Amino acid sequence: MWLMIVGACALDPTYPPLQPLFHQLDSRLPRGDYRIPSLVSTLNGTLLAFVAGREHRTDYTPNIIYLRRSQDDGATWTEAVPVLEDPTNCTEFDVTPVVDASDGRIHLIHHRLPWCGHHMGCPKCLLWDAVSSDDGATWGAAAPLTTVGPANTTWGNGLASGISLTRGPHAGRLLVALRHDCGCGDKRASFVVYSDDHGASWQGGKELLLLPQYGGGWTECEVAELRNGSVLLTSRNFYGESSGYGPRLFARSDDGGQTWAANWSAGAQLPDPYCEGSMVGDAASGTLYFANPSNSRHRANFSIHGSLDGGSTWPLSQVVYPGGGAYSDMAFTRNGSVAVLFEKDNYNTVAFGVVPLPLQTSRIRSPSSPPPATGTPPMATL
Repeated sequence: MWLMIVGACALDPTYPPLQPLFHQLDSRLPRGDYRIPSLVSTLNGTLLAFVAGREHRTDYTPNIIYLRRSQDDGATWTEAVPVLEDPTNCTEFDVTPVVDASDGRIHLIHHRLPWCGHHMGCPKCLLWDAVSSDDGATWGAAAPLTTVGPANTTWGNGLASGISLTRGPHAGRLLVALRHDCGCGDKRASFVVYSDDHGASWQGGKELLLLPQYGGGWTECEVAELRNGSVLLTSRNFYGESSGYGPRLFARSDDGGQTWAANWSAGAQLPDPYCEGSMVGDAASGTLYFANPSNSRHRANFSIHGSLDGGSTWPLSQVVYPGGGAYSDMAFTRNGSVAVLFEKDNYNTVAFGVVPLPLQTSRIRSPSSPPPATGTPPMATL
């Protein structure tokens, strides 16, 4: 029996309404700011929830990356443990976990900026990888990624989680979505790095750019697999309303992230205050789920939306939490429900919930949503 309540917290009734997984964990974090959640499900169904505990409320601050694990679809969790910590690190570590669907190993892709207060130049954009072979119980020492091609094609920052393709000609490929805004002189862009040898080496795909004269910018992004093995990428529109596109951008790749066959804007379909949004796909059914603060002006009304046509339209919607909500990530539980991890109530808590399926057909959008854009400039042809 599904619980569907419009405008309220409609979560799976077998779980607590929302669990505050990360809140006031460590005396080293006096403000209690917890940001940039990541959530993956391992091949055994273990949920891994990551978060950055920030010493100060800025992007450039010492962080501790914490992990909690659940082996019962989120009903109970282990205590939070730090998996990356360095008092000299001045970034979010930008962790992006990806589970290899072939061998079950979890790659924790991240980067680091040592020596707080000093600009380190391009070395800060190099990617690192820490690997777990036991469902996240233990982790090997982080090492720089082995990359193919020019170094700047793999420089970037990630968040949320990556994917392992299971269909099509590139089945087995690992993909991690990144953005070029790490201060290395690259234009703001979204792209992926991918590996066809289980993480032994990685290379970068083509960048997604908006025409600069229109003031848009691809940035924080995540990918999902479509039914035919194609890849859908969604990105926040960094530069906001001046671009005329609205806050949410999408692109489709038919060659595993190497190039982009089409790209478009969601327009007014997905109300959003120009914030990060997360996405996960059920490749077997072709259903996509997108989570964001569904309000065009404020980081609030956190909701999950559903698409049945590869991200062209989003007719399904469910409010998870009507209060403050921001960055997020999603994963599937073993029974096929959607688990969500999101920043709640002014970043002092990162909360977890399980949303039963199917989602309802949405009929009411945010009253402050802008009308569909007309006369917008063409997207870049890449």
